[in-house]
Amino acid sequence: MADAYTLAKQHLDTNIAEAADNNVDLNAYGQALVWKLIEKYKEAGRTNADIISEVQYTLDNIEDDGTFHVSRN
Repeated sequence: MADAYTLAKQHLDTNIAEAADNNVDLNAYGQALVWKLIEKYKEAGRTNADIISEVQYTLDNIEDDGTFHVSRN
């Protein structure tokens, strides 16, 4: 059974390739993906403050090599 991070990477890799096949710029796709994820968080009942906290936590924990450590969950 795959974990959440493995599934997310598989889905993202597949969808980035699909976006490229449709001439969708990676930056435009990424922005759309972030907005859609925020919509889903809101639909699940998360508050704006909680979403901001989640994103800020991730940004604060990115290492120079692009990885981040420890999840809030």
